[in-house]
Amino acid sequence: EKARVTIAVGGKASLYYLPLTIAEQLGYFKDEGLQVEIADFAGGTKSLQAMMGGSADVVSGGFDHVFVMRARGQKLQAFVLQGATPAISLGVSKELAARYRSPRDLKGLKIGVTAPGSSTHAFINHLLAGAGVATDDVSIIGVGSGPSAAAAMQAGHLDALVNIEPAITLLERSGAIKVVVETISMAGATKIFGSPLPAGSLYTREEFIRANPNSVQALTNAMVRALNWLKKATPEEVAKIVPPEYLIGDKSLYLDALRKNRESYSKNGLIPEAGAEALRKVLVAFEPAVRDAANLKAAETYTNVFVKKALSKYRD
Repeated sequence: EKARVTIAVGGKASLYYLPLTIAEQLGYFKDEGLQVEIADFAGGTKSLQAMMGGSADVVSGGFDHVFVMRARGQKLQAFVLQGATPAISLGVSKELAARYRSPRDLKGLKIGVTAPGSSTHAFINHLLAGAGVATDDVSIIGVGSGPSAAAAMQAGHLDALVNIEPAITLLERSGAIKVVVETISMAGATKIFGSPLPAGSLYTREEFIRANPNSVQALTNAMVRALNWLKKATPEEVAKIVPPEYLIGDKSLYLDALRKNRESYSKNGLIPEAGAEALRKVLVAFEPAVRDAANLKAAETYTNVFVKKALSKYRD
């Protein structure tokens, strides 16, 4: 089995991926006997492409990608959950905020996402579909996450931005945007999707899981330990262990964004059956591959076997 594992991630410094950073910074992967290299990309689509192309073994990314790829015939599977909600927000520029009433008002706008095909792109497609706006009626621009996304918005290249923390809080503080939709909180996610929706996860090919069950278990153990630590840690304790560059030069901003994001993290790493089915139904509405995949079953997109073993070993 592989003792050296490469995990691809799309925007590692974002709070969306904080459990992964905690597992790395606190040495939990090493404790499990793994050498883990984390390869950072500009968005979830790029990290998925890295894994599919063979330059990464596992992806830390949106659970929705597993559904889309399985619908296209690629047998991927998630094995530990990081995000209990999508944790994505939509902000519109301060110039347009006064006349924004609903997603219908996005028609004709330039909208930034982390990367085309990413979870943020799927999020805006869901909003547009619900409002009866065609995807061709907006311009989608990939701007990454964090400072690159904030810079694109502040420079006036975008009319609206769909992104994750701490970029959203940074732009709110500067007055560049007004948040009009949020799915960080349970209430916010349920309002938009009808369910909190499981989101950030570790996923890979089924064949990798079959060939490397001990390595997958070790990865899961580390992530469950990270989630346990995060539940009890104060924002200040989190800020002490993340790399200094994550703070984007402003510790108080990072702490504010983290407090806002706390509700979005999974409490135990388990992927809920009802949540997976709710995600499938959401994707059917706007993702052609999922809509046309008659045999796609939500239960096949994930396994909780490894998390259950990890929880029996590492109880919080």
